[in-house]
Amino acid sequence: MKAKIVNDSEGRFYGVKFLCPGCTWSDGTPMGCVLPVSWLPPGVTEESPHVTGKPHWGFNGDFEQPTFTPSVNSWWGGDHDIPMHRCHTFITDGRIQFLGDCTHALANQTVELPEFPEIED
Repeated sequence: MKAKIVNDSEGRFYGVKFLCPGCTWSDGTPMGCVLPVSWLPPGVTEESPHVTGKPHWGFNGDFEQPTFTPSVNSWWGGDHDIPMHRCHTFITDGRIQFLGDCTHALANQTVELPEFPEIED
């Protein structure tokens, strides 16, 4: 599975998570990215109030070959000893296209989204 549902602490739908192979922890493990989406899981009628007023992405509802629209543009760091990082992607049919303005090694490449591990904390 390349994407999975994330609920808030009250069990309400928050968004959809994927792992980014360009954004990694110091041990090389891909970081997770959670997006609020305009799609709701079957049987769910409302989303978490924690995402009210936040931007929402389109999602095709496919957890094996996810597509998110529009692009995902993440910035972090720039404080103290942490350099500024940028990850700008298009995610289509389970593949992640890293744009040229990314600050990591996968800039200008397209790769498969990683699968979630069988056991995840």
